[in-house]
Amino acid sequence: MKGIIIFFSGTGNTEYMVKLICGEFQKRNIQCDLFNIENNETLKDEYDFYVFASPIHVEIFPNIFVDWLSKKLPEADNKRCIVLSTQASAVGYGGRQISKLLEKKGYNIVYVRSIPMPNNYYLGKFKATTEDKKIEMKNEAQNEAQAAVESFLRDDVYIEKESLYITELCKLVYKLYKPVLNNFAKKNLTVDYDVCIKCKKCEKGCPVNNIKFDEKIHFDKNCIACQRCVQKCPVNAFKYQGEHFNQLKL
Repeated sequence: MKGIIIFFSGTGNTEYMVKLICGEFQKRNIQCDLFNIENNETLKDEYDFYVFASPIHVEIFPNIFVDWLSKKLPEADNKRCIVLSTQASAVGYGGRQISKLLEKKGYNIVYVRSIPMPNNYYLGKFKATTEDKKIEMKNEAQNEAQAAVESFLRDDVYIEKESLYITELCKLVYKLYKPVLNNFAKKNLTVDYDVCIKCKKCEKGCPVNNIKFDEKIHFDKNCIACQRCVQKCPVNAFKYQGEHFNQLKL
């Protein structure tokens, strides 16, 4: 048996989770590859099972992930799959959001789960996850990974209950809120150039090429507010509305 985990991760929560899932399969001598959609590689239908995972943006999967699935995911012949989301809240609505898309492409969804992870969007009114809570969530993530793999291998079906009404509402809110996301960096982020070491990791790591670096950093209007640039900066040079903040450390 051979599987693959197809994922998008902004600041690292989803990547952390999929590595746990991959490890659980490998403990059982099952090959499981990792496929980051940003690699822009061609994917062939040569796997026995699939796992799809992404963070939640405005309660649903972001366009960067959904568009990739729609345009680049190969069609399959009733391949069993797991759908996972990571988010700061207790539940996300990614599973119902992409279920029809996956089913039309020949995927058989047998496990859908939202996995709470430390909040990476503690800006404005949102609060950072406490250190004690981070430890608790990381331990629970390990338990969730084990439970997902064991359930999947037993051929159990687990579909998290997600309201169709709320899913459709979230899709509408995401569409309406998208211009705010696109301008997030341009309107809210500045750079402390006394701290910046011009490593250009922010430019190279931006999933939507929203950052250009010559002598200074310039933001375009294509941001998805994934927080990768501010969270992954090696010297914490970015400021949100003029203030530094503590970066998320898993």
